Amino acid sequence: MTSMERVLAALAGTPQPRPPFALALSLYGARLSGCPLSHYFRDAESYAAGQQAVYDSFAPDILFSPFALPLEAEAFGSEVIFLPDYAPNVRKPAVRSAEAFLDLAMPDVDSHPSLLYLRQAIAATAARFHGEVPVCGILTAAVDLPAIVMGIDQWLETLLFDGDRAAAILTRCIDHFAAMANAMLQDGAAFIAVPAMFTNPRLVFRRMIDDLILPALARSFALVRGPIVFHHGGNPMVPFLEDYLTLPGVVGYAIDHRDSLAKARLVLGPERLLLGNINGPALARLSPLRAMAKVDDILDDRRGDYRFIFLNAGADIPLDTPPELLQAICRKITTSTGDM
Repeated sequence: MTSMERVLAALAGTPQPRPPFALALSLYGARLSGCPLSHYFRDAESYAAGQQAVYDSFAPDILFSPFALPLEAEAFGSEVIFLPDYAPNVRKPAVRSAEAFLDLAMPDVDSHPSLLYLRQAIAATAARFHGEVPVCGILTAAVDLPAIVMGIDQWLETLLFDGDRAAAILTRCIDHFAAMANAMLQDGAAFIAVPAMFTNPRLVFRRMIDDLILPALARSFALVRGPIVFHHGGNPMVPFLEDYLTLPGVVGYAIDHRDSLAKARLVLGPERLLLGNINGPALARLSPLRAMAKVDDILDDRRGDYRFIFLNAGADIPLDTPPELLQAICRKITTSTGDM
């Protein structure tokens, strides 16, 4: 059974001996392939070689496009920085006001080097596996993109006090999101994962979510010609999960490590795909004993749940995570048996 077949079986709820699994090892491929990060996150073939090394070492059922959302902001004019051991980050936003954002030229997904890198990394990775291992394209939510182009504080201020300009900005971001998502799917992504922060009432007022954020998400998702996985974006998701159940095109929900898988399943019902939920960024700080106990807990919790994919919560697994620990986790999952 190929990884693609295993993931499709989970999507359909078909019984199989073990759940599919994935670990967010976009960054980790650079360690395994020995590629400097400043080159790895600029050269698509080097990135694909890193993902080949990830597969050769751990054989996950899903591989990922670069978890480097700031490269999208770079396409709008933001300045990025490469820090040791991390994916690129935004050093300086492109603009510092809603008015200036609306004056920006929209980047062309077919020609801007940063966007082409993200697309070509998908194409180069997918080409290595000939459809047997799905590649997930990671894309900034239209409602989050303004935060990395103009700064979180300016985006929040715009949402609070200038609804008309916020709506105009969202319209532009929706156009970009749809163009980029559909290009990624055409390049070989099997589905699009969308981490979203500005959907969460812990961060944004409920009124903003109802009036602007959720309608904008729905509009953007409706334009995507392929499946979407809605990602928690680093925040607990289950208390607000019902808000997202009617978003078009969403086939699965990736929840936070602080969320309960059992509660998530109750909210989602039996027909939707559930992904989660060990804390990936914290793995390097866990003892092997604690990490394996957490894996056991997740597998026990989801025993008999055929629409479940084991996936670490959070962003990329850090470079200093011992490969032996990752191999042990993969071995534990792939050798799990019983009524999964």
